[in-house]
Amino acid sequence: MAEKAAGSACAVAAARGPVDRNSTMEIAVSNPVTGIKLSASAVLSEAWRLYKRLFARSVLMGAIVFGIVQLLDALAVAEHNVLLLNLVTVLLTMTGLALLQGGLVEIVRGLHVDGNDRVSVAQAFRRASSKLSKLIRVAVYTGLGVGLGTLLFVVPGQVLWTRWAVGVPVAMLEDGSPSDALRRSNAIVKGNGWNVFTVLFLCGVLEIPIALPLLLVATHTGPFGRWIALTLAFALTAPFLAHALIVVYYALVEPGRPVVLAAGSQWQSVWDVQAELERPTTAPKTEVIEDDYARKFDKRAKQ
Repeated sequence: MAEKAAGSACAVAAARGPVDRNSTMEIAVSNPVTGIKLSASAVLSEAWRLYKRLFARSVLMGAIVFGIVQLLDALAVAEHNVLLLNLVTVLLTMTGLALLQGGLVEIVRGLHVDGNDRVSVAQAFRRASSKLSKLIRVAVYTGLGVGLGTLLFVVPGQVLWTRWAVGVPVAMLEDGSPSDALRRSNAIVKGNGWNVFTVLFLCGVLEIPIALPLLLVATHTGPFGRWIALTLAFALTAPFLAHALIVVYYALVEPGRPVVLAAGSQWQSVWDVQAELERPTTAPKTEVIEDDYARKFDKRAKQ
């Protein structure tokens, strides 16, 4: 029955297509994950379109976040404490990535819901900051899990990295604790682990031509030049990975729905259509009034 209902809902949604609405539609946060096979090439193509469209805001956000991260990292270097340096670097980088991705999730959310492209950098950071504690804990749990898994054996670390890949989008768009976000991410990625890993791997490969020259500059220059080079390296590359994981999330949670809608339009979710199909029908109010008048007329006629 559930499969038939979902199939009917898909058919109705496909037939209806985009729906214009005056009210803002909330993103469904508890949709079951369907048996969709993810295409890594399609994800990267959509991520590239998002990266180009949002280039200025994405790079600016990356520069702000990682400019601060690299500055704090430089202060840790001045302390000449290797253990402290490594710990601070890892924690700051994970926090920066989570905050950047959270902000970009908010920008893409507007494009996904109704094509709204009016979210500014300040608004994106403000919304992400409202869930900063949750984002940091998701990032720390992911870093610890992947790090320990890699120390034990490389494969477990890569497996966890893949399963928890969309933890930040889940943390931003869905309710629940950080642990719930990671469990939900695992459920979303399930059945597409290899394809999601391919996306992560190819994002890393594509970042090399941009990041490597800047990293080489950072190793052969002074503190200020190193700060500039590392900030640019992260600002130019990190947003692309963030966009790719946002695309993965939407592609698996709401398959068939475009990641980016035309301005002013909304796509009726499959789950909204299914709810409409299952909702009991009620008589229109006008018919109820007419029936009431008919009963009163019959009563008077009998008198």
